[in-house]
Amino acid sequence: LGPDGSVYVADTWNHRVQKFTADGKFLTTWGYFGQAEQPEAFWGPRDVAVDAKGRVFVTDTGNKRVVVFDSDGRYITQFGGGGFGPGQLDEPVGLAIDQEELIYVADTWNQRIQVFQESEENLFTPFRSWELQAWYGQSLDNKPYLAVDPRGFVFAADPEGYRVMQFTLTGEAVRSWGDYGVGNDSFGLPASVAVAPDGSVWVVDAGNSRLMLFILPRE
Repeated sequence: LGPDGSVYVADTWNHRVQKFTADGKFLTTWGYFGQAEQPEAFWGPRDVAVDAKGRVFVTDTGNKRVVVFDSDGRYITQFGGGGFGPGQLDEPVGLAIDQEELIYVADTWNQRIQVFQESEENLFTPFRSWELQAWYGQSLDNKPYLAVDPRGFVFAADPEGYRVMQFTLTGEAVRSWGDYGVGNDSFGLPASVAVAPDGSVWVVDAGNSRLMLFILPRE
């Protein structure tokens, strides 16, 4: 969601981003299949996040980068690139932006969350990262998404680990929950996670075709 209520969708296998009004009216789209020869040449974009300025961040997963556009799809900058060093990415999927405008990226095949900050030169550079004991598989289903809540916690889906993980903003583990199954404490495939204003956590359990709501202990 943009600050004006616009809805942005990562239309993954059409290799594009679509933009709608809050009530579903189509506004614009950009992107086509490519290997990053142009800023809008995407290979399976998986997630979109919008900052307080209305800038649109897109994980161009197959091209191992994050691309930044204005609200109308005009290119601003990009960061990442293939590799395992600081600032490099391998299968970036989930995106989240915290209240300090730090950018969190699920760097899936490097099994870590990387955090980027904007410099005075308007470049996005690595700020910190932490490794996860998760995200081992490289299937099309093992694509983790992130959420950051106003209280200062990061939530990460672990699809093929059948759990949700919670961290502090600096990467300290707080808790994880879930197991494989169909019960209220289990997941079939936890795909995405979001946090409501009251701190409750919504999880898309794609394997069991349901949405699940969890109330966590107050820290």
